Parts: sequence; structure tokens; C-alpha cells
Amino acid sequence: MERVNVGLVGFGTVGGAFYRLMQANGGLFQSKFGVAAGITAVAEKDPGKVQAAFPGQKVVPDYRTLTADPSIAVIVELVGGTGVAYEVIRGALEAGKHVITANKALLALRGDELFTMARKRGVELRFEGAVCGAIPIIKVVRESLVANRVASILGIVNGTSNYILTRMSEGSLSFAEALGEAQAAGFAEADPTLDVGGGDSAHKISLLASFAFGGWIDYRELLVEGITGITAGEIEFASSAGFVFKLLASARWNEGRPAVTVFPALVPKDHPLSFVRGEMNAVMTRSDFMGPAVFIGKGAGGDPTASSVASDLGDLLLAIQATGRRDTARFDPARKLELFPRDQLEHRYFFHFITANRPGIWAAVTTRLADNGINIESVHQKWEDRSLPSDLYVLVDEAPEARARQALADICAAPGIDPHSRYYRILAE
Repeated sequence: MERVNVGLVGFGTVGGAFYRLMQANGGLFQSKFGVAAGITAVAEKDPGKVQAAFPGQKVVPDYRTLTADPSIAVIVELVGGTGVAYEVIRGALEAGKHVITANKALLALRGDELFTMARKRGVELRFEGAVCGAIPIIKVVRESLVANRVASILGIVNGTSNYILTRMSEGSLSFAEALGEAQAAGFAEADPTLDVGGGDSAHKISLLASFAFGGWIDYRELLVEGITGITAGEIEFASSAGFVFKLLASARWNEGRPAVTVFPALVPKDHPLSFVRGEMNAVMTRSDFMGPAVFIGKGAGGDPTASSVASDLGDLLLAIQATGRRDTARFDPARKLELFPRDQLEHRYFFHFITANRPGIWAAVTTRLADNGINIESVHQKWEDRSLPSDLYVLVDEAPEARARQALADICAAPGIDPHSRYYRILAE
């Protein structure tokens, strides 16, 4: 019976969960594929942590022991970060080993280089666990949609932000209060910047879009905005107007070029993504023959991510058994895709103006919107105390991004308008 030896690098939350999964269910690979697989050795800078939990397991402090071992065919990198993890993956690929990782930050930053290296070496670099945890969305894009032209990908791909927005909407909490709850529940890091600022979502959607559209998309070129500025009042008004706030990651073809963005948006309450609550993730794909499809599941956590890592291992076992080695990237990492200009993207908008309570304010707002060719759908003004600034909420028709931004700048320059006024986009679907 053939056996494939696996080297595990990293024994944190996900690494420990993957090890436990292999201990509990590793035998399923042999019964299902006819190929045995097991963790031969673990590289962990604190070997005692592994040995205390699993006495007898071979543990080494230096990952290079595993990448240099000719008996190990697959390296599973679960260190995290973009420093040591890069050296682990690069070293494994140079040694001609297959690699499985859940490191979306590293792949978004240096994936073009690493995927190119894997292709040249004739090995695979798999990363199902890097995007949306337990949702097999990479497999869907790479395999299920291989005979489709993908028109768009739209999703909630960050569980932390979705949990916060859910609690703000359903619990009438402020952003700070909802973030505190998320941190207490273990859904948010002590430093949540990458999640609530949109960076984590940008990493994920750039990878999905790269595989869906066949070339490399650099996350640093995307329009990315986070949720930190959203107020309870904005959420309350959005709800009264028939919307919920969601942090959306989007990739779609627009006039022959990909438009890829991350920003908080008002989602109609009857849209499938509006029902995705708490820390859950969801991704909607649209393609020419499959049509629309929605995939929902846990977006993070040790066990769900470990399950996705194991899924990659199963696919590798089939590949090794069938042909020895193969390249299934199905996209060219050296082909850099030019994005559709963000200033030309068109949306409907929700403007929130913070204004003084005095005559002429509405005229200043409506005149400057009209001067920028933006048509108003509805206006709502709310104040608790006439001696304090009021909130003026304006919904407008579709307009280019550049025009909406210029209108906001013009209005904020008018007397009586707070410069912290802002706008959000409305999901068109």
C-alpha cells in the first residue's frame, strides 16, 4: 500500500486542529483513495507543546529538517504571517515538494511568485483553507466552474466584520460595543485592523478573482474600505429604508476588465447575502452555464480550516496516485490583469451629511448634487436636539465613483456641513 508522508510546520490553532483531524480521520484517505497518508514529523519552535499533547510524535524545531527530508512529499504550512511562512513554502517548493497552506495574507502578497515557482517545479501549491474556512470556494472556482465563464463573485468573506455588523443591526450596539463583544467571543483579534479595515477581505477576493479570471490580481490595487466609521444611526436608517449593512468583497467583469472591490454596502433585505448572520461567511458566484449559486459556511476557526486543509491533501493524494505530479493552478500568475478604473465604477449611493440646523442646508446639498449630475431618490433628516448637528440622509441614483466623491467634497466645503460626512454604496443586485 502506497503511503504519502506529510510534514506539518506550525502547531497553533489551525495546525493543532489539523493534527487532531489526521489522528481521528487520517485512515479515511486509505479507505477512500487507496493511499495512506500521515504526519511523519512536526516542525514547531516549541517542541514541548507538541510532545506534551501527543507523546511520541517526532518534533523538530527547524522546518528545514522537513523540507530537506526526501521521504516527505507534502509540506503543510500553518505558521501564518508573511516572513517565516514564505521561507517555508519557498524552501519546500525548491525541494520539489507539494505545499498546502491556509495563509491568504502571504499568497495575496507573493502568490504570483510562489505559484510560478510551483508550476516550474511541477508541484502543487494548494490553499483551500486560506479563503472562507470551511466553504470549499477555491475548489468551486478551480474545478466546478472550469467549463464556465465566471461573470462575478460577491461575498461576505470576513466573519469578524459580519459578526460586528450583525450585532450592531440586531442589538442596537455601537461599533465599539460590538467589537468588544466579538473580541470577548473570540471572533476578533486584539488588533482587529486587518478584519475591520477590509484588508483580510481584500486578500481573499484577490485570490478568488485571480483564479476565476485567469491572471494575477494584486490586492494592493483594489478599492478597499472598512467598517470602522459606520454608526448606529446609519444602520437604523438603512434598516428603515429596506437595507442591511454588509462588508462585501466583489469581483466582476466590467467592459472586458475585472472590477475588484471591498467596501461596506447597503444590501437589500431580500437579497440572499442579507440573511448571512454572525460570524458566518457566504459567497455568491454567477457564471454563464451554472448561473447564480450561493455557498454558506463558517469562515474561520481551527476545525473548519483544518477540514479545508485536509481536503487539499485528499486532492493531492489523488493527483499523486494518478500521475505522480500535476499542475492544477489553471491560471497564469505571470499574467497581470489590469483592473477596471475605480473612478469609473458606478453605484447607487447613500449619503450621510452631518449638518447645522439652519436655513439653506438642504439647498446647499441638493444644488451641489445636481451640479455633479447626481439625481436624488429620497431625503430624510433627523435630529434629537435642535441645538446639536442633525443627520441628513440622502439616497441617490446610480453615478460614477469619481462624480460621487466630487459631490461629497463640494458639499463638505459648504458652510454648515461637517467634513466628516460620508457616503456608502448600495448593492445593485
